[in-house]
Amino acid sequence: MPLSRRSLLAGASAGAALAVGGDAWRAAAYAGEKTPAPVGFGPASLTSAVRGAAVIGNSVFIASRFNTPEQKLRLAEFDATTGEARSVDDLDIPSSGGNKMAADDRYVYIGPAGSAYVWRFDPRTKELLPWAKPGTSTTWFYEMVVEGGHLYIGTYPDCTVRRIRLSDVTIETYGRISTSKYATALAVDDEYVYAGSAAPGALLLWPKEGGTPIDLTAHLSDSPVGILDLAVRDKVMYVASGRQLISLRTDGSARVSREIPAEDRYVDQVAVGSDGKVHALARLTCNVYEVTATGLEKVGQPIEDVENQLLAPQPDGNLIGVSGLGHIWRMAPGGTASVWQSATRGFGYPEIVQSMLLNSRGTVWVAGHYAMTVHRPARGTSVRFDINGEPKSLAEGARGTVYAGLYPSTQIVAISPGRHDITVLGTLGNEQLRARRIHTDLPRNQLLVASSPATTKHTGALTFVDLATNHFDVHREFLPEQSVMDVAVSGTTAYIAGDTYGEVTSGPLRPTAQVAAVDIVTRQLLWREEIKPDWASYESVHVVGHLLYAMARRPRGAWFAYDLTTRTVVMEGDLGGYGQFNGARGRVFSWVHWTNDICELPTGTGGAATTLYDNVPRGWYNSPMFNFTRSGRATWGMRGTDLTLFPLPRAG
Repeated sequence: MPLSRRSLLAGASAGAALAVGGDAWRAAAYAGEKTPAPVGFGPASLTSAVRGAAVIGNSVFIASRFNTPEQKLRLAEFDATTGEARSVDDLDIPSSGGNKMAADDRYVYIGPAGSAYVWRFDPRTKELLPWAKPGTSTTWFYEMVVEGGHLYIGTYPDCTVRRIRLSDVTIETYGRISTSKYATALAVDDEYVYAGSAAPGALLLWPKEGGTPIDLTAHLSDSPVGILDLAVRDKVMYVASGRQLISLRTDGSARVSREIPAEDRYVDQVAVGSDGKVHALARLTCNVYEVTATGLEKVGQPIEDVENQLLAPQPDGNLIGVSGLGHIWRMAPGGTASVWQSATRGFGYPEIVQSMLLNSRGTVWVAGHYAMTVHRPARGTSVRFDINGEPKSLAEGARGTVYAGLYPSTQIVAISPGRHDITVLGTLGNEQLRARRIHTDLPRNQLLVASSPATTKHTGALTFVDLATNHFDVHREFLPEQSVMDVAVSGTTAYIAGDTYGEVTSGPLRPTAQVAAVDIVTRQLLWREEIKPDWASYESVHVVGHLLYAMARRPRGAWFAYDLTTRTVVMEGDLGGYGQFNGARGRVFSWVHWTNDICELPTGTGGAATTLYDNVPRGWYNSPMFNFTRSGRATWGMRGTDLTLFPLPRAG
């Protein structure tokens, strides 16, 4: 039988925790037709997303970026030499997810997202206290540093620097850094408190005991992100500012600007070791640099494709790092590194998922936060591996190959079904952001990718990917000034539907969303129509026979069936929410958020929608997805954070 969530939270490994048992598989296969019951198979995906990290001696502490399903904050202690978990604790800390951490020689200090308190945890006794109250319920702690007898903090949304005396919890305020909301960087020496903010970036130096700050903002470079981190050595600041790492003295003199190599996005961690060496860690590439008098000298690359949450030089010259995806690594001075994935070492916690695919080889692929888990339910086994993004859509191609559309890179990748090797086919580009749906067109050896545009943009695309050449043919003209929300293919015609609101815009550029038909052989527009004048956004489309089913996001949950022969609406109704239409064996089903119902829709005029499952606990980050078994008698999906098989009663 599947492991219970209790055994998972006790620290079971990912391979065991995600296993699903044969008994449950057989129970689903023989489920009664009149009263179908969903059959759970345990957590579908484990994330190890991290925001807070700290070091005490030879222990690395990491804290979950998101809450567990029980709304706990997960804190784990790992051996920094072996990568083995020493303890995993689920803490009763109210939080909206995300946190920052710091440590002294004994305690771990936790600054949650959306909390008035800094919490203190004793790893030896497990004592947990709401230790200090420097904020309000809307405060997020963005930087925390222990220096001497104080904890220094930088907060959101007030972009303010404070310190808390460790001995008696006295709170003192230095002031606001800039008009930004984010206080992102702090460093302290015997004379000053150094503070930097996100864009608009500012750099201030307060006398350590308080007073009027020195403003060195004029010495920064232009940066869309402001300051991500800073460190101080011998009264010289090292500031990660955009595409430069800048050093300067406290009076602004001796300024040196070092260009970050083109392959790196930004430097997001800067640290000084006890030997006086300054190291910088690059975002995404995870290149590690020693900062020289005039430049950056690469000394290693423990992993890649990550953001970084910790860089901690050790007295023995080793560097310890933590990624935002839960990797813990240790790198020797020569560049040799050991890397451990905390998700498979007891820290991983269940998450809602991005997308899902039932592969013809009997495996269920579940996409999570920068991770993919491949379940083999009949054997009760699973495999988890990293992937460079959130797979928003999945499709199967020839020989079981799985294609994924990654966010935010817009990469389209191919994954081998056996070894799980990942090959990048290319990127959508063209101001696109999310691959909403991928359809595999086997006769023409191509993919069709429906996508929505980048933030503040309105026009999505339908992209044809030639799998023989990996050529991307991007078409933004089919649905002008609209996201392309979905694609359904019947024969040689693709039907696509739009959303006039685009991606995080202030409003639409056109009043009515459209549906279009495209010839997938010639890649030419066949027709485009405003079927419903009062619809601003479509969410999903599905074709069965001569009927096109369409679901609305605005107005939420409205639907219709459109006769493609007569070009008229023949059925319509309201589902109470939006999600996905899909079908099997000539039947049409809906699964929507808000009501969280799974329903069967009529395929002949005069029928009514039938609710099959009522109020299924939400487990999808995006719209729910059907994954029908070969017989069409069941679908894989999510029930909360559990992988679940939903039997479907016979029609009629």
